[in-house]
Amino acid sequence: MQRYTLTPYENASDETKAVYDDYMRTTGATKIPIWLTSMGHSSSLTRAYWERAKGTLFGGSLPLPLKEMIVFVVSARNGARYCSACHAQSVLKLDKAFTINDLVSAVKSTTDFQMPVYYRTVVDFATKVADNANCIEDEDFQVLMDEGFSLEEICEIIAVIDLATMFNVYTSTLRLDLDPEYEAIL
Repeated sequence: MQRYTLTPYENASDETKAVYDDYMRTTGATKIPIWLTSMGHSSSLTRAYWERAKGTLFGGSLPLPLKEMIVFVVSARNGARYCSACHAQSVLKLDKAFTINDLVSAVKSTTDFQMPVYYRTVVDFATKVADNANCIEDEDFQVLMDEGFSLEEICEIIAVIDLATMFNVYTSTLRLDLDPEYEAIL
């Protein structure tokens, strides 16, 4: 059963087109992804999701590759096929030190891939939050602070985890098809 419809640019309202244009301008993309066109029927929904993603991923002080890694790991952990594929591609594009096999190893928690400490510390925290946010202790914050993260940056990490979870629910419930340029990780 098809659970969604797509609203291509040419059929979108002027308000939705403005969101599509902002997405392409901000990300440098040349086409609108399925996740966004699946919302295109509602300019308010399209704007709300895009503004949240834009503010969380492209604002703040943490580097975008780290944020993309957080979204990738949380999405893979949550079994979100669309988001894990999308953000795996973003990680690979932004940080050439990683390969697709590295990301698959990271998801499978194998020891084949040794992630740099900076990433590993955040990924471990993100995984723990995604599993059960109620189990986070002061010691978990201290580990991040010992790695050099400020309390404000830790809040930013949590916001990225929350963003990933929100999109995981949306894309997984609708069972969005992958955009042609994405490679399935799950």
